[in-house]
Amino acid sequence: MKEKIISVTLLIIITLKILDLYVDFSEEVNFIHLAQEVSLIILSGAVFIFLVLDIKKNASSLSALKRELSDSKLRVHEISEELKSSKRDFFIAVNNQFAQWQLTNSESEIGLLLLKGLSLAEISMIRNTSEKTVRHHASSIYKKADCKGRHELAAIFFEELN
Repeated sequence: MKEKIISVTLLIIITLKILDLYVDFSEEVNFIHLAQEVSLIILSGAVFIFLVLDIKKNASSLSALKRELSDSKLRVHEISEELKSSKRDFFIAVNNQFAQWQLTNSESEIGLLLLKGLSLAEISMIRNTSEKTVRHHASSIYKKADCKGRHELAAIFFEELN
């Protein structure tokens, strides 16, 4: 905005200097004074042209940045949707596997919490049950999944991701 104000101001100065030059020329002012005014008009004109070109360049750069920002926002949205879809597909696969192992509802819930990395104490607090009950369900899950613990349980689902 300030560049536009400066450009308009320069344009006014150039116009006034041209009018002053016309008056001085008609009054037959000495050559040195006329040369000074012509020099000032040329210099002001050059600065005006430079500012106008700079304003156009900046506007073009700003427009390109706005397009890049818009493209980036769109890509972030697409990635976010892909991530949501992947998470949904992953949990569908986990639930399908839990169904194949014939886990009870409690075991399935605890299995998901184990896969999310929660400790037995955290799971017992979330489920409002004793840690012993959670440990018992976890042991049942490991037995049905034919694995030794939570790391092997997680490996069943994550080995395919390599």
